[in-house]
Amino acid sequence: MKRILVTGSAGEIGSALLPQLAKRYDVTGFDLRPPVGPLKALQGDLTDYAAVAAAAEGMDAIVHMAALLCRPEADRSIDLNVKATANVLQAAVDKGVRRVVYCSTVWASGHGFTEPYLPIDEAVPCQPVCMYGQTKWMGELMVDWYARMHGLQTVIIRFCGYQHVKGYTAEGTIDWAQADLPALFGRYLQAGHKLMNPADLGAAFGQALEKPDAAGQRFIVGVSTPYVAADAAGLRSLPGAVIERYYPGVPAWLEAQGLPLPSMPYFFNHEKTRSLLGFRSQHDLGDLVRLYRQWQGSR
Repeated sequence: MKRILVTGSAGEIGSALLPQLAKRYDVTGFDLRPPVGPLKALQGDLTDYAAVAAAAEGMDAIVHMAALLCRPEADRSIDLNVKATANVLQAAVDKGVRRVVYCSTVWASGHGFTEPYLPIDEAVPCQPVCMYGQTKWMGELMVDWYARMHGLQTVIIRFCGYQHVKGYTAEGTIDWAQADLPALFGRYLQAGHKLMNPADLGAAFGQALEKPDAAGQRFIVGVSTPYVAADAAGLRSLPGAVIERYYPGVPAWLEAQGLPLPSMPYFFNHEKTRSLLGFRSQHDLGDLVRLYRQWQGSR
């Protein structure tokens, strides 16, 4: 069984990812905070190279999730998002770790209105608009350098984000009696497209660990949508008409449930992620409507 080190394992995303990967791998967490829960975890500082190297010993791969989110202090962001990333990459080289999966962000290229074309894909020129995005982009460049100079297998996940929504279980099923319907459907109706299903989180990063062809690539990961460049104007001005083309009858059903169809000023291209990484979120908007209708019909 492959041994995987997950940094940032006590954070909101890392704490959800660790048990998902533990279903398939021998996982160990690494975080500045003390370990909690039944899974193996180490307490340490990613800015301390010796601690990172010790944690990397004997690992087959590292999933580098740890990051400092939007904060004004540039020095601390650079320490945690750039220097710590360099420590992880150097430790991987020194300890013979074969693959590093780096969790970047869609903020690395800009944010929505700032990208020069739609849909936003992996090739968009990067012009970050905040310190978080800037330092994660710098982290991506470190990843590229270590791959080029040391032959390290690296995968960059440009993450839309993850925020668990009430209703999804750890197995990826939906408890509709407890579900937060506006939040569930809103992920597909608003720009952002964060994952909300813990099983999706494990599947996306599991594919990044396994897929041979993923090495050296960037992937945008979020909930799957079908939209293409020709849909951009319609999604801004008449989103219901665009959604109707892909999911007939769904806009009227959503409005009947009191779920509005807001303007979608930007969106992401998931084609590379589907075709090369092999990841599609377990559900799309049409799936959610179908499953909810089935549940309503069974009551």
